[in-house]
Amino acid sequence: MPSFLAQATQHVPLLDGQVDRDKTVPPLVDGDFITFQGSLNPTGKVIAIKRPRFLSRDDKEMELVLHGIIIWSLLHHENINPLVGVATFDNGLSTVTELMVRGDANSYVQDPQVDPRPLLLGIAHGLRYLHHGHALGPIYHGDMRGRNVLVAPDGRALLTGFHYSFISNPPLDMTLTSTVVGALRWMAPEGIDGGRATAERDVWAFAMTTLELFTRKVPFPHIGSESGLIIRILSGKPDYPTGMSDMWQNLCTSCWELDPGLRPDMMTIVSRIEEVCVLTVDCICG
Repeated sequence: MPSFLAQATQHVPLLDGQVDRDKTVPPLVDGDFITFQGSLNPTGKVIAIKRPRFLSRDDKEMELVLHGIIIWSLLHHENINPLVGVATFDNGLSTVTELMVRGDANSYVQDPQVDPRPLLLGIAHGLRYLHHGHALGPIYHGDMRGRNVLVAPDGRALLTGFHYSFISNPPLDMTLTSTVVGALRWMAPEGIDGGRATAERDVWAFAMTTLELFTRKVPFPHIGSESGLIIRILSGKPDYPTGMSDMWQNLCTSCWELDPGLRPDMMTIVSRIEEVCVLTVDCICG
């Protein structure tokens, strides 16, 4: 633990002694991680404290947390959730961020009055920054989905969840040993056999997130088994929901090309969305 902690705190503040976990609020479990609510002293700011769900002394688990922290600490953009710092709890390393009371994008769109299109434009801007706008070169998210997008008080989409990300020019040795990257329902066919995050896989996952936010359901909600999901992913493009315009259908279709080289990049995707957007406060997209 000490060596991981030393590496992490070279990049972000160590907040031990300043973080109180609120035990009256039930934690949120999402995959391999669990998030607690707390407060940051002396300001009293309400925060989210996220750590691996299953604590162990396994170096691979700590490597995953450290990997996400270091990449996250390098990111500064209006569509990236800011990392406040790190803290140690239960003999594990946790990330600390400001709590977004509107929750994640999947939860937010459960209100039928919420238009998902402004969120999708914000997600596209965040991915464009990662792929094309960072000084160190391309960064690939690796786990793009609604749960990894928080909603700011002003309605902006904020990307989070960088534990499976890949950076082309890392500031230190950051080889991630995990063989499977991302959540299966959003995964491109070529990702099923493992391997690191790529631009093309992020593009596929962006289209799956588009489907998720338009339908207000996770992809393939009727399929419960892993084997069933794999068969469905390999069998062809998902069905389009009622109410998705031709523009969004065509965009998703291009992102779901089986040949990764035929998928558009995030620069192109942002341009295509903005071509049909009236850039007002509400960003009403066609």
